[in-house]
Amino acid sequence: MGIGPDFTASRYGIVGDGRLARHIACYFSLLHIPCRRWSRRTGQDPARLLSECRVVLVLISDGAIEDFIRERFPRAAQTLVHCSGVLSTPLALGFHPLMSFGPDDMSLEEYAAIPFISEKGTRPFPEVFPELKNPHYEIPKGAAPLYHSLAVMAGNFSVILWRKLFRDFQDRLGLPKEAALPYLRRVLRGIEADPEAAWTGPLRRGDRATMAKHLEGLRGDPFAQVYESFTRAVAEEART
Repeated sequence: MGIGPDFTASRYGIVGDGRLARHIACYFSLLHIPCRRWSRRTGQDPARLLSECRVVLVLISDGAIEDFIRERFPRAAQTLVHCSGVLSTPLALGFHPLMSFGPDDMSLEEYAAIPFISEKGTRPFPEVFPELKNPHYEIPKGAAPLYHSLAVMAGNFSVILWRKLFRDFQDRLGLPKEAALPYLRRVLRGIEADPEAAWTGPLRRGDRATMAKHLEGLRGDPFAQVYESFTRAVAEEART
């Protein structure tokens, strides 16, 4: 006779059918870790379907996580986990994967290298995910919005800038994407080696005459405001 829930049939459950849910499910599959998945398309009750899961990862949009848990898992016996970079809630543990997840599956080595970030005071990552050997780090309590804003700026803002360069090279200057790839690779190597030394050019030198010509070249372009914002931010940082 058993007392309490039986978590032996499936160690993990995943709520959601977005990109992150698919990548986490792929990671578990590569490790041969039992996993059950639920999404609205299943037409089943998630609490019932995932009742035998020891840990349930709620991998849906940030703004829907707490309401979903209150509605679907009001008295959960399982450990509930979210992977939002900004949410801090008593309803679930937060472990954010510091990675950009594209449309294609990754290799086992790539998944295993993903760092997971949690706030101090959360249960230890190895206790919740004993099968996973990923690096894991803690940030101060309440620092999630700062942490995630930095990750978004570095990752997504840089992609937006490179997308802008590739598009305008082709459409406005007649240059192929391949012309910029050696430059991109060198920038990435420099950042990895020493980010303090990697940035060069008129912004670092404070060459106002050259920067004025850049803004002239960007006249009428919405990214002129981006250029000006960067120059102001760098100047203000230098004064602190």
